[in-house]
Amino acid sequence: MKMVNQDQLKASYINWLNEKITIKDINGVFQITTPLLDRNNDRMQIYVAQNGDSLTLSDDGHIIDELQMSGCDVLSTNRRKEILDTILNKYSVKRDGEELFVKANLNDFPQKKHFLLQAMLSVNDMFMTARDNVTSIFLEEVESFLYQHDIRFTDNISFVGKSGFTHNFDFVIPRYKNTPDRIIKAINNPTREKAESLLFSWDDTKENRKSETILYAFLNDAEKKIGKNILSAFAQYDVKPVPWTLKANFIKELSA
Repeated sequence: MKMVNQDQLKASYINWLNEKITIKDINGVFQITTPLLDRNNDRMQIYVAQNGDSLTLSDDGHIIDELQMSGCDVLSTNRRKEILDTILNKYSVKRDGEELFVKANLNDFPQKKHFLLQAMLSVNDMFMTARDNVTSIFLEEVESFLYQHDIRFTDNISFVGKSGFTHNFDFVIPRYKNTPDRIIKAINNPTREKAESLLFSWDDTKENRKSETILYAFLNDAEKKIGKNILSAFAQYDVKPVPWTLKANFIKELSA
């Protein structure tokens, strides 16, 4: 098997984004179709409307509406709304009813578009529907796991990367004596696209972290097996995958 290097992987991800994005003008509103997939394997779309020098980027309510149609009402309890608001706050994304949106101008449009798409992916990913009933909210489960085992952490950490984009991670366990900082990203539905997005964020922010910092990717394997290609990609970047069914094996090193 021919091994790829990190520059090739990053270039592949960026080229894939550029090649797959399409833009359509619909009565003065731009519909941007991205290669990122939602939980139904449909390509995510955002809409850009201009008002003077201001741009409004919106998902047109698609993400929350699709979750609710699938039986996952993310607005039904205070706890779910708190989790939703926590995700949106990470990316400075606002909500109006079911619509997720950000305000931008031409200069910060790329960053705001990046934030909105990352928020859409995170909301779509964190709320899981199974057998017509909501059985798990993965981010909450990861947080509860850390609390349960007295693992100290801070939630919602951000780094600015070489690209100028800001990337968010779910938790950081601070360094202690000879143990380095450990950063955690929870992925409810591990796919190639989500793995590549995380690896791009990790590589892009490398220079802003201490070299010994470790990234743990918590992967929900309760419903389906994690693909070998995803585990291989993480291994090339020295990212530690934590399958949810094997999380007990990592308690000692996360508690140190």
